Amino acid sequence: MKTSPHDSAKPPIEYYFYKTTKRAEIDIAALQNNYRACLEKLQQTTPNARIISVVKADGYGHGANTCVCTLLDAGCDFFAVSCLEEAYPVRNQAGDNADILILGYTMPLPQIAGELAKHNFIQTLLSPDYAHELSKVVKKENLAPLRVHIAVDTGMGRIGYPARTEKEIEETVQNILALRDESAFEICGMFTHFARADEELATSKEKTALQAARYRKLKEKLEERGMVIPFHHVSNSAAALTRPDDIFDGVRLGLALYTPPTYKPKRLNLQPVMHLSADIVHIQTVPAGESVGYGGRFKALVDTPVGVLPIGYADGIPRSLRGATLSLKTEKGIYPVKIIGSICMDQCMIDLSGIDAKIGDRVSFFGHTPTALSELAEYAGTIPYELLCAISLRVHRNIIRPQQNKTEK
Repeated sequence: MKTSPHDSAKPPIEYYFYKTTKRAEIDIAALQNNYRACLEKLQQTTPNARIISVVKADGYGHGANTCVCTLLDAGCDFFAVSCLEEAYPVRNQAGDNADILILGYTMPLPQIAGELAKHNFIQTLLSPDYAHELSKVVKKENLAPLRVHIAVDTGMGRIGYPARTEKEIEETVQNILALRDESAFEICGMFTHFARADEELATSKEKTALQAARYRKLKEKLEERGMVIPFHHVSNSAAALTRPDDIFDGVRLGLALYTPPTYKPKRLNLQPVMHLSADIVHIQTVPAGESVGYGGRFKALVDTPVGVLPIGYADGIPRSLRGATLSLKTEKGIYPVKIIGSICMDQCMIDLSGIDAKIGDRVSFFGHTPTALSELAEYAGTIPYELLCAISLRVHRNIIRPQQNKTEK
């Protein structure tokens, strides 16, 4: 039985209550709130819309098992992962009745195709050649037809049957029609992926609209020739919340499940699920003229109190966050503090000038406010997804349950 890495053997929970100086608290009530808020919004325009909860990359760093169980309790019955290895623990948690879509490539070797059939996974067909090779294996091994979704490339430039020009659309129509009589597959759905739906520039919106139009043209041409695919999904989180006309039969929600997005609408009251923090473990005064960290990139102009946090780039804090502002909570209040010097593998340093801080005081990186993650990502020149997924296994995930005043394993 495969499980999330976060659910492997660990020390007694008391260890974490009293010893852990860095932690990622996972608020399962927030995750359920986000799912239900998104579902309610979608159903205002498309009552039968289904949410495909994307739990790849170990639930975007939150712990896939925790996320799947939480989302099941919220009513979710459709999940998406990146690869076969990620699909196993989801099936284990979700049971036989949930749909599990593998969004990426699965090697069409005999034993792998058998695993797809055995566990009733939905495999993405990412190209005509891939479909052909997978079909040969299914027939050779005399397997039951595999459930599949067809990926369509309308402008992402990644995987999928190409549909960016009139010529490509017509060729893809012919290739998909050829699958209609393909005994190796049960075609359950079709989808595309928007490349710029989370950008508010006019040119980005035009690009997203163009991708949607290309997808509709392909869908219409297939239906004109008698091929009706039962389930269509084109929208990621950004499009699902801002483009109601593109909901079709369902949407794939990733980031919106885990943290408030920067794009509109913001009225859904989405909440951050992960709160990443670390405690001050050491305080010293760096004399004027002395430096802090590798390369001496911070030089104290005056005697400067410096706090050390036991978290660094091996824990998922990128070096590009040097100079970023964090939030320090002390007995006397909450204060902004800056990361100074280069972020080390296991530690980083903060400037405590003017603050009466002590060892054990807590510093929050993100999750303490709705916008902290997006602000930190912008400072680092990256996206919220990357910061969430980068949090390593060295950072313990404390599960916060509703109506509880302490964290649990």
